[in-house]
Amino acid sequence: MPPTVAIEPPRVFIDSGGFIAIHVPTDAHHAAAVLCRDQTLRYSRLYTSSAVIAETIAHIQRDNLLDQHNLQDLIDDLLDPGRWGASLLLIDDDVSTRSLQMVRDRQDRRFSFVDAANIVLMEKHQIDFIFAFDSFYDGIPVQRGYSTRYLQRVCG
Repeated sequence: MPPTVAIEPPRVFIDSGGFIAIHVPTDAHHAAAVLCRDQTLRYSRLYTSSAVIAETIAHIQRDNLLDQHNLQDLIDDLLDPGRWGASLLLIDDDVSTRSLQMVRDRQDRRFSFVDAANIVLMEKHQIDFIFAFDSFYDGIPVQRGYSTRYLQRVCG
């Protein structure tokens, strides 16, 4: 009998748009996000960053999208690894520098530091899929040694 090989589940990076769509019932992508979350969590390992968490909470608080009780539910989801199981990726000096350079080079007012940091982190940690609703993530090239891969959204 041949030896068994452990297969690592696909890695998926979740952006603030994914968190917002799941937790804000009035969001245009809410139903799709909940369905996507249920399917993604079943077969994948999730990652995010502190920048995504800060952007998510700031957006929800700024636009008053949730009352304080529902905001606490979101924070509880983020704090409880058993609910989401998302691993937090750190934005170190190298990631910050590369992200700032990407924002400068892109010259697109809608492309934020967090968007750039997501791409840099995904490249650094070899993550090919993103739980997001921003179409600009589709097909972004990321390096894997000598080869190039292209990002794909799992939702939207």
